[in-house]
Amino acid sequence: MGLQSLLIVVVAAAVTAISALIVFPILRRAGVVDVPSHRSSHSHSTVRGGGIAIGCGTTIATALAAAWYLAEHGAYGLASILLPIGFLVLTWCYSAIGLSDDLDSLRPSGRLVGQLVLALIFSATIAMFSTQGLAHLLAFAVLGVATVNAVNFVDGLNGYVTEWTIVTAGWFAFVGSWTGENDLALVSLALAGSAVGFLPFNLGRAKAFLGDTGSYGIGAAVFALAVWLFVQGVPIVVIIAPTIFVFFDVGCTLVVRLFRGENVLLPHRTHIYQRIQQAGWSHNSVSLFHASLSVLACLLAVPTLIGGNTASTYPAHIFWVLLLALYALLPMWLNSRARKREVSA
Repeated sequence: MGLQSLLIVVVAAAVTAISALIVFPILRRAGVVDVPSHRSSHSHSTVRGGGIAIGCGTTIATALAAAWYLAEHGAYGLASILLPIGFLVLTWCYSAIGLSDDLDSLRPSGRLVGQLVLALIFSATIAMFSTQGLAHLLAFAVLGVATVNAVNFVDGLNGYVTEWTIVTAGWFAFVGSWTGENDLALVSLALAGSAVGFLPFNLGRAKAFLGDTGSYGIGAAVFALAVWLFVQGVPIVVIIAPTIFVFFDVGCTLVVRLFRGENVLLPHRTHIYQRIQQAGWSHNSVSLFHASLSVLACLLAVPTLIGGNTASTYPAHIFWVLLLALYALLPMWLNSRARKREVSA
């Protein structure tokens, strides 16, 4: 599996990079650009819709993995490629909804309905091939909509979601390999490799943003892989490990805004990661910090992956609380330090 895994990552990254070079000029000429506003964290107009390139890379790499599997197992491998095909269909459908938003051609209510319908169809399909009941089906649908929108909400800094995708997909690939789900591992590597191929275009003075096309597609991909792992009996702690900071950031921000009586549907710049950047850190520093915390969260889930949910693995989860506290308190500490410097100056 070593050579196959490496090939999948390389192909995904290469196809994504080539697709980006082809697609981004077309998007710019079509006017699909993000123009800075008072709520933006960037200062120059940038192509959005970079998720198209990631989708191309993931699709070609996944198709290569499926072809390789069929070549090795013949007709017996047909059943094993159904889930990768469903994975691609789901991510592209969500990306299409995101693209409609990038093109300003679909109302928010329409996007939400589309997200919910897709999540329900995917959940129903999963239920057909597993022992999950109606309660799980509904829970999966809610999780799907929540994940897609959470990823979309935190897509506000260069490299932030792209680096997080590499960590998350890499972790899912490791978990899939550990549990013997090699087809899931290869699909995860395809997603990780695509994010690697897009990263050079999204760092520093970014040449392109993921746009809703990318954030919706990545959110759907993470959702699909998470459900796939859950159905295979992987502990929930292991599955949510790379996502806790995303959901924590979005959840805290929504609660604070509701407490303040703000309209949560209006654009804003009050996410924790945005406040860290506003306190003086660069986009790259915030993105790398978040990715590092996500890696630590995954490492803390390794005991549970190995030994399951037992009393001996619970202490590792306590460190999650410390990491979340560090993340939440960092912007306040940075602002306090800046004020002290102003007073002393």
